[in-house]
Amino acid sequence: MAPGSESQAAAATADPSCPPFPLLEEEDGGHIHEQEQEVPHGGELELPTVDLEAPGEALAAACRGLGVFRLANHGVPAELSARLFATARDALAGAPFSDKRAQPGYFWGTPALSLRVRDVNWVEGFHVALGVGHQQPAPLGDLLDLAAEYGAHMARVARALFDALAAPLGLGAGQASTYLAERDGLLRVYRYPRCPEPGRLGMEAHTDSSVLSVINQDAVGGLQVLHDGAWRDVAPGAGETGTLLVNLGDMARAISGDAYCSVRHRVAASQAAERLSLCYFAFPRDDAVISRARGRYRPFTYAEFREQVQADIKATGSKVGLERFLLRH
Repeated sequence: MAPGSESQAAAATADPSCPPFPLLEEEDGGHIHEQEQEVPHGGELELPTVDLEAPGEALAAACRGLGVFRLANHGVPAELSARLFATARDALAGAPFSDKRAQPGYFWGTPALSLRVRDVNWVEGFHVALGVGHQQPAPLGDLLDLAAEYGAHMARVARALFDALAAPLGLGAGQASTYLAERDGLLRVYRYPRCPEPGRLGMEAHTDSSVLSVINQDAVGGLQVLHDGAWRDVAPGAGETGTLLVNLGDMARAISGDAYCSVRHRVAASQAAERLSLCYFAFPRDDAVISRARGRYRPFTYAEFREQVQADIKATGSKVGLERFLLRH
């Protein structure tokens, strides 16, 4: 649940499915995202395209440069994506907020679940844990069945990408195995409802804590990445049946010794239409020791990193990230 009292948060719309997002004039001091407003907007950014069947140097160049790229020939059935989008839309836009909030894994205002964050984002969704042994809430039914099928494709895509991007780094077999637990990934279904106010964010600026994140989005748009000191729009591409988007996270940056980029990104809320996206996150194993010879970071496990991120969010409302693990000389 988002921080703050619901009694003080006005409903932004008569739509009963919409959470009680606070409007700007109701925020204390109107401080929402004031630091982000200082960064200029730089128009649309053209992303490189990587072919999963032959990633080659295009993948390495995309990882060293932007840290985000389009993925073609990924093999995810268009029909499966379309069914998952339709089911997710029914679960989020077709159900009243009062019912959704009782579901395990539901979040609004922030995907950080029970953690208190500094700013409320114009977003809601579901967390779906993938992999063997995860107990899923039965009421979500078809969504979970489709998510499991979709997650198997995401695991395949993530492993193929990681093996290709890890090869130039000279990782040993043990590192290549533990640095990506692709079958224990996380799928988040995001809905960004229509927002009555201009300039609001559906998701505040951040880097992902993952090794890599795979995004499947509808045709609405709103994703922006920070590049050359400005926020740049990322076109949605071909929508539910086209290329996927892949962005690298903090763990890819640490594993590569800063050779690969963990891209800072955000989502702008839309006044015209709601946006839906599916995002799969692949992480290292909890006990994987992230270490790079002559790197800037002290060795740490992914479990340590995750716990530090949670502690920082609880203390300050924001993630600090890899800077917590810099070597001190």
